[in-house]
Amino acid sequence: MKALKRPFALLLGLMAVAVLLHFVFTPFYEDIVDTLFIWHILNWFMAVGIILTLAITCAGKRKTGSQDRDANDYLCVTVAFYAAAVLAVLFFWNWFDDLTAGEDGQSQTRRNYWVVINTLFIVLLGTVSAHLWKKAS
Repeated sequence: MKALKRPFALLLGLMAVAVLLHFVFTPFYEDIVDTLFIWHILNWFMAVGIILTLAITCAGKRKTGSQDRDANDYLCVTVAFYAAAVLAVLFFWNWFDDLTAGEDGQSQTRRNYWVVINTLFIVLLGTVSAHLWKKAS
């Protein structure tokens, strides 16, 4: 598992940067490019990233729970795990609705959830990526 930390860190970091760039800079090129199509492609990568993050944080929580560590480590790992769980539930709930919405697309209420999902995705995957990279060193 130690040999996979850097590749996973790099993969999660690249996903977080891709979503960040598209999320922030969409207003500058939405007249030129079909940004909704890009989101549909990014969602598949986001699904993989969320599952990976959930697995990584779950493994970290199990490892930390089985050892006597300081309260700071325990708190950080626990918060990361539950943030990943919340992100997974919100993302897959909203994404499956988006996949089955039909011609009219999602309701405005459901579209508003993407702001929360994308923001949490960027912060959580960026943090987990940095933590994995640091642990691999």
